[in-house]
Amino acid sequence: MNTTDSPRPLLYNRQKLLFYILENVPSGLSKIDIHKLMLLYMKDMKCEHYDFVPYMYGGYSFVLANDLHILARRGWIKEDLKDVRPRREVLHEAGEYECPIRSKVRRWMRQNTERGSKLVRKTYLKYPYYALNSVMKDRLLSTDELSEVSNSIEYVRSNDGTVFTIGYEGIHFETWLNKLIRNRVSVLCDVRSNPLSRKFGFSKHMLQSVLPKLDIEYIEFPELGVTSIKRKDLDTKSQYESLFDEYKQGLRFKKDSLYRLNKLVKCKRRIALSCFEADHRYCHRHCISDILKNEFDLKIVHL
Repeated sequence: MNTTDSPRPLLYNRQKLLFYILENVPSGLSKIDIHKLMLLYMKDMKCEHYDFVPYMYGGYSFVLANDLHILARRGWIKEDLKDVRPRREVLHEAGEYECPIRSKVRRWMRQNTERGSKLVRKTYLKYPYYALNSVMKDRLLSTDELSEVSNSIEYVRSNDGTVFTIGYEGIHFETWLNKLIRNRVSVLCDVRSNPLSRKFGFSKHMLQSVLPKLDIEYIEFPELGVTSIKRKDLDTKSQYESLFDEYKQGLRFKKDSLYRLNKLVKCKRRIALSCFEADHRYCHRHCISDILKNEFDLKIVHL
């Protein structure tokens, strides 16, 4: 886009909120600061525009990072490797526009002036969970504070193998990731026939990139999926039951894949079967988990 053109409208309220935070620091913010400020704002204001995961430098949102790229493409901000700043011409054009959210952000930013290491430490102290995978925590936190980080996630006392099932319908990418992290899942088994999604974060290439950075292995089982043709126009409970009856019959010919899953549980202890539907009863993954329970005596937990 030519920077002399008027910027195109923002698509989502969360992108407007992101710009409102950036406009309060015209000189620019580091990307680490942006993620930490937005995390604190979400918590303080009880907003749900973004969720965060414990990452290399603390709380991080992949959706927020993508929104920064969108704002840059639209000409609202300048983005480089380290800093992000709003474009002057956009600030000028937006100067006369006011709304309650913009005023609220301005007041909140005046009360939250920490930046850099002080801001990172502040988020770690208030929300220790997000420091779990941080490469900075040993430098920024005391021994007692590091204990709070370790205790922020439940310790798995049992070494029994567990199969979790999880869908991503209706939740943030980061919310889905946090379910895996908090339940100590070591392997994500994608049981979709075609591991692509219009929803941000849930396509194969994104999962292959992100999950290993969170110490979660990603493995595809497309042969255990249900083709889109068979999933089309399912409306009633009886239609779903008919599909699942047919699917269960087909699983008899996929013993190799089921044995692979059982072997994964024996080796990795905690795996998760993932597909789209939020309710496992309306997803074929429950058929797989039923067989793993009945034939291999595995513990099943539906997240």
